[in-house]
Amino acid sequence: MRFLKLVAILLLIVWLSTVLYEKLPEPQRTQIERALVRLTGKNFDWPPDTFSDVAQAELIDEYRRRGYQLKCYDALKSGEKIGKFDDYQCWFLVKSAFDNIPARIVTFSFAKQKLSNVRMEFPDTAFDALQNYLRKRLESDQRLDLGPAGIQHKDIFAKSTMIWQVKNGLVITSAEPTPSHPITLLWIARFNW
Repeated sequence: MRFLKLVAILLLIVWLSTVLYEKLPEPQRTQIERALVRLTGKNFDWPPDTFSDVAQAELIDEYRRRGYQLKCYDALKSGEKIGKFDDYQCWFLVKSAFDNIPARIVTFSFAKQKLSNVRMEFPDTAFDALQNYLRKRLESDQRLDLGPAGIQHKDIFAKSTMIWQVKNGLVITSAEPTPSHPITLLWIARFNW
């Protein structure tokens, strides 16, 4: 009898949660959905120094086969484009990236059916872990922001950036955290410079 009461209570909780969820405005429902995906999400394990201009259809098919929930679209507005030639974009939520560094979202941008940019967002609390990973992973790649002739660039929060030239493009991220704001890692394909 006790078991039946417990089941009835659980069913009632599920039913009430569903009713309340359906009554929430769209932005709050989206936040709840994203939080649930992040709790159960996947690790994105493609290292940034090995990104390349792979074929759009091939990359999308591969990540869908791996179980990522890609949202893809074309007809990009200027504010959605990472590179000026981007014509298609896919994004998906992740739980973590690389060496299980907490992460939020990965965006693939394509130009003429080829991967042109990868944009990744990390919570501000992941700054040290991301920096340690990049320092080790990219230690043999040239830093373009160092030295007197280095490229000096600022992120959207006016913080200096770190820029590595890797085999197939550039990897860029902030050199210091901005509290309460996400950290962005960006790969730009060589053909997109």
